[in-house]
This record gives sequence, structure tokens and C-alpha cells, in this order.
Amino acid sequence: MKKLILSILCCLVLGISTNAQQRVLKLGDTLHNIALKSAKGQVYDLSKQKAKGFILIFMTPSCDHCLAYEKRIIALNNKYQPKGFLVVGIGPYGDNEKDYPYDAMPAMKKLAESKGFTFPYLADEKFKYTWLFNIRQTPRAVVLKKQKEGFSVAYIGYIDDQPDEKKTPTKKYVEEEVNKLLAGKVN
Repeated sequence: MKKLILSILCCLVLGISTNAQQRVLKLGDTLHNIALKSAKGQVYDLSKQKAKGFILIFMTPSCDHCLAYEKRIIALNNKYQPKGFLVVGIGPYGDNEKDYPYDAMPAMKKLAESKGFTFPYLADEKFKYTWLFNIRQTPRAVVLKKQKEGFSVAYIGYIDDQPDEKKTPTKKYVEEEVNKLLAGKVN
């Protein structure tokens, strides 16, 4: 009985210490870089891009909500890429074809090609950035502002307030944040 109690306590302590070590980024925190393999086969490195910032979209090929947002994500890229904010898609399951065959790199590549994505679509490695930004559903957006020492987290959340692709959103959260950053209204 003592061994059982000791084993349970050890598991609890290890679990608590492991969770304490998992850092989640919040608004205002700094991310040094993201460098992940793209659906085109190359490593895409944010720090090597000429940009004022990035709009990261966590999305999967088999998610109905993500599919409903495809046109809006493409529109975000078309609107903000010329202004220096680059859209980057990130597939949380991209590196795990065994467990997630409908959302892994082959499916991501097929989706990017069939929809003509002009933005990179990257495979997250072991959910590193998915967990780092506390992404629990897709699609979700993260807006990063380029700084001298990396990227400041400016926004984490929904793209807009309308998941129905047939309806027009009344609040465009990502656009509002990027517009503030472009106007210099946010540090």
C-alpha cells in the first residue's frame, strides 16, 4: 500500500512539474523565431523574411471550420502581404501522418496546391507552437509584430466573429489588430 501511495505521489509531482515547465505565450510576450518545414518542402524561417509582422493561422485540411475560412484567409494574405504583414498557415498535425493522415503534410500540400495558397503552409513539429500559443481549436490566429529581438505577440484568438462562410462578419479581429499595428497605435 505504501508503494502504491508513493507511486501515485511521484506521478503527481512529475505531472505538476512537467506542466509548470510548459510555457504559454501571452499578449506582449516575445517569441524569438519560428522555423518549420513548409508544404513546398523547404524550411520557412520567420526571422529571414522581410516583414513588419506575421498573421499565423492555425488550420487543418479536414476541419470544416477551417475550410469555411479559406477564402477569408486568402483575402487576409492579399490585403496585408503588400503592407508587410505576411500570412503563414500552420498545421498542428503536419508532422504526424501516422496518427493524423487527413491533416498531415501530404493533405496540407494537396490543400495548398488545390486552393492556390500564395502563403506558406507549415507543419508544426510535435505541437510545439500549437501548445506555445495555447491553440485548442482551429482555425485560430496569432498576430506577431517584428521587433529587434524577435516577435511580440499582439493577438491570439478568432479571425473574426462569423464562422458561417455564407455570412459577413461584423467584427474582424485580426484585421483590426493589424490595422492598429500598421497605424502605430499599439506598442
